[in-house]
Amino acid sequence: MKKILCGILVIFNLILLAGCNSYDISKILFIASIGIEKKEDGYQGYFYLPLSSDIGKTETTENKGKGEFAKTTGQNIPELFYNLQNSTSLVMNLKHVSSIVLNKELLNKEFIIELLDYIKFSLDIDFNCYLFITKEKMDELYNFQNPNQESVLNSLLVSTSDANSSFLVTPPIHFLKFTREFYKDRSILLPMLDLEEIWTIDSEPVKNFYAQSAIYYYKGNLKEVVKNSSSPYFSTTSHFIDQIEKTSICFKDYKYGLDFKEVLHLNVEFSYEIYKTEHFIQSEEIKAFVNNRIKTYILEYQEMDPLNIEYYNTVYGTSCSYDTIDIQIKILKN
Repeated sequence: MKKILCGILVIFNLILLAGCNSYDISKILFIASIGIEKKEDGYQGYFYLPLSSDIGKTETTENKGKGEFAKTTGQNIPELFYNLQNSTSLVMNLKHVSSIVLNKELLNKEFIIELLDYIKFSLDIDFNCYLFITKEKMDELYNFQNPNQESVLNSLLVSTSDANSSFLVTPPIHFLKFTREFYKDRSILLPMLDLEEIWTIDSEPVKNFYAQSAIYYYKGNLKEVVKNSSSPYFSTTSHFIDQIEKTSICFKDYKYGLDFKEVLHLNVEFSYEIYKTEHFIQSEEIKAFVNNRIKTYILEYQEMDPLNIEYYNTVYGTSCSYDTIDIQIKILKN
């Protein structure tokens, strides 16, 4: 009986392998990144199309720079993808989408629900992608010129999980996490892509994009965090450099936790390494510096509820506020 079962399994595996061999990858239109912006009569969609041979790789080698872009228009989100499919004889594949980039003006409840409904019911895109925001024109963002164009695309929009060091304010947010926090009315910090002009060796200006800023979305309200020097203190970035007067300090293993009791306790822990200094600096100075940065950040972004106090008060039945927050800072041994 065991021999019969083993024989059946072998035949079944051979059938599966034969099916894989008949899968013609050259007839598939793979999409790695999607950008959407608002137009007067609907939306404009932008699509990054890597070569099929590059799917699953973090770096293009032989075909560097040959990925293509496509764009379509539609009165709604489903129509964007429908029109893209109708523009080609290839079979559109959205299972490898790594990122979705939205123009800032689309951050409203109506559009977000429309986008979530499409992804939830279409079964074409799963939630295994990351979300970005931009103020730039999507046409420039998806057609930028860069000395290392393909590498930049892969590191920021395709291989997002490998590029956290590129995001100085907040790391890429997984679409599933964004969905959960949106439906729970939590404050969401989103990485924002910006364009800047750089100069090449040939002294010709070209555009590159970077992700050193972010934007808060909270109950339909928006607030930018643009290269804010205190922003790392409320992100999941665990390694960043800061400046205390003339002292360059690298903060490592930075993390914080909240304790909701009668008063909200914010517990901060980190280790550090001094890179450059012109005077001796004591640990108490560092604690005071971090404490002041946190208080400054809270004062600036309090209306966005950066610690989600309102949400946790509802969950835990407490009445904590930013006015009475207790900040406890602990420096770990290196």
